[in-house]
Amino acid sequence: MNSDNDRNFLEFVLSSNVLSFGKFKTKAGRDSPYFFNTGKFSNGKLLATLADFYAKKIIYIIKHHKLSIDCLYGPAYKGIPLVSAITVTLYHYSLNLEIAYDRKEEKTHGEGGQIVGDVNGKNVLIIDDVISAGLSSKRAIEFVRKQNGNVSGILVALDRMERGESSDSENFKNTTEEIMAMTGVPVFSLADLSDLKNCGRIDSDNAKQIDLYIQKYGSCVK
Repeated sequence: MNSDNDRNFLEFVLSSNVLSFGKFKTKAGRDSPYFFNTGKFSNGKLLATLADFYAKKIIYIIKHHKLSIDCLYGPAYKGIPLVSAITVTLYHYSLNLEIAYDRKEEKTHGEGGQIVGDVNGKNVLIIDDVISAGLSSKRAIEFVRKQNGNVSGILVALDRMERGESSDSENFKNTTEEIMAMTGVPVFSLADLSDLKNCGRIDSDNAKQIDLYIQKYGSCVK
């Protein structure tokens, strides 16, 4: 955990029950002992607070990682309200970025196409809620590049520190490392699984379940 912003973010999602423990199925079909439920950011106060955490992280990575960002891209569907709220928040921090997002199905009337907004020739930061096996992140990178956009990076709320499912994934300790190595795209997060385990807010049983899960699907969490 590298800042007070990241530490406060974990306090926020735990106290809001956005991050909960139990038995859940991930998009990759894995049985997970915890779940990050972006759908619980269901009112103005919660969404505004979340957007502020993202906005401050974006300002941080622009300054400290020298990323050039012109546009935020949100994969449908969860990414759409995220980029909308984040860009409004960034505007209040005197940073005016564009937004873009995709449709699940290509539109055949009106302006047509599968993308709303324009990433052509722009430096794009992909925004998502979590990264686990990397399925949605890889699709987003491919989609933006097909639209002639330059993917500057990916920013997620929580890095689950898992490996992907392909044979190539076995060569990497987790999906974040794989994406960075295979695509050249840096991946950033507000917090990762190691931060969660060590934040002092979860009991020993849940910490043990996290250990078992990550031993099966990813790198070791210290």
